[in-house]
Amino acid sequence: MTREALDVWLYGTRIAQLHETVRGRIGLAWTADAVQRWGRGARLLSAKLTIGTVPVDVLVGAYLDGLLPEGSARVNHALTAGVAPDDTYALIRAYGRDTPGATIFVPAGTPDPTRAGHYEPLSAGQVAERLRRADEHLPTSPRETTESSTLPGMVPKVTIHREGGQWFSCKEGAPSTWILKRSNDAAREIGDVVDTEVACLTLAREIGLTSIDAEIVDFGDVRAIAVSRYDRDVANGNARLHQEDLAQALGLNTQDPNRKFQWGSRMPSLVHAADVLRLDGGNPDALLRLVTFSFLVGNTDMHAKNISFLRHDDGKVALSPAYDIAMHLHHERENRRSALDVNGRNRIDELTIADVVAEAERWGLPARRAARVVAETTRALDGALRGLDRARHGGVPPRAWDLLERRIAAAVAGLPGPATPAPAAGVVAGASERPAGAGVEPQSGRPRGPRRPR
Repeated sequence: MTREALDVWLYGTRIAQLHETVRGRIGLAWTADAVQRWGRGARLLSAKLTIGTVPVDVLVGAYLDGLLPEGSARVNHALTAGVAPDDTYALIRAYGRDTPGATIFVPAGTPDPTRAGHYEPLSAGQVAERLRRADEHLPTSPRETTESSTLPGMVPKVTIHREGGQWFSCKEGAPSTWILKRSNDAAREIGDVVDTEVACLTLAREIGLTSIDAEIVDFGDVRAIAVSRYDRDVANGNARLHQEDLAQALGLNTQDPNRKFQWGSRMPSLVHAADVLRLDGGNPDALLRLVTFSFLVGNTDMHAKNISFLRHDDGKVALSPAYDIAMHLHHERENRRSALDVNGRNRIDELTIADVVAEAERWGLPARRAARVVAETTRALDGALRGLDRARHGGVPPRAWDLLERRIAAAVAGLPGPATPAPAAGVVAGASERPAGAGVEPQSGRPRGPRRPR
């Protein structure tokens, strides 16, 4: 029997309706309101789903699956909701009120859900329990336990709201504003990943590559990384900002998580990411800054789910703030392949800063422009690292700092033109084209580092 249709809301407009097709797939029909507000052919929802056209159901499914967790995290979400893990429609029905970006999925006929929901305060102990059970299925309704929220990825996450030092659960579709990830066992070699992620995001913020706040928080005996959501505008009542990741923009279905890696195949690729930006007037220089930074810090995990694009309500597109970036190469057994190829290669120990410049030339950037952007980013990171208070990042091992210094020094030595003093933090030229909260921009104020809960 056909299940009830789901309305799709975006930026306060009911833009589409989802329904099951006779073949058991998911169809999408645009509303007249969407066509009237944005016009036929507009790419507000996704690069692959243009308003006013008849979308291919496979692409609809790929977009929706891209909102959901992967692997065992997806299985646990399904068990909690009492549905099959491969039932995308049922999972969106259960968890679609708070998704990555600004889309809201509700039963057909539901009034505008944009401002629906409420927050309930949580104690530190309650947050700790949620983190402990983040990788388990919970035998209750998602509305009672995990709320109606979903995030992609293999790593279990907790979506949550924060006001000062108080944490809140998000009920009945209230937008989450922070994400918590439990740290690995400190005895494991990768136990410092959350610490290096905080350090990387702090450096990225200093040079204008992200607007995210990141810190380490201890909830009693549970240690976690807390990151603010760049797709929520806290200054505007936690308004949602729409985004999609590179896999969604390319129509790649990542139910098989391996599809988000390139590793020598044709797609996904950084060339495709640059094309997505250009399609709606975005600046590929921002992508080159991100690639340069990721290469320098030794982040091997910049795959198609870790590059995203903000889709604003005026139709413009910008690269999202940097997220999910950590130092990996100081771990002896760490995978040494870059998730996406750089200049046709993925063995990160063989790559140089010249390969980053050459990669940008593959996108069509002039050689001098590519070299300038890479040089500015490298020297800005060098300056930010020199000014960083490492005592506030005590979980980052000395060997990680040493390796980062060596990689930056090697890159500076390999840059074209005369060496210049490292610029002050936050001065990467052209790091932003949008206002705060809407994209990547330099941030002022004190450095953001690890804090303990109040």
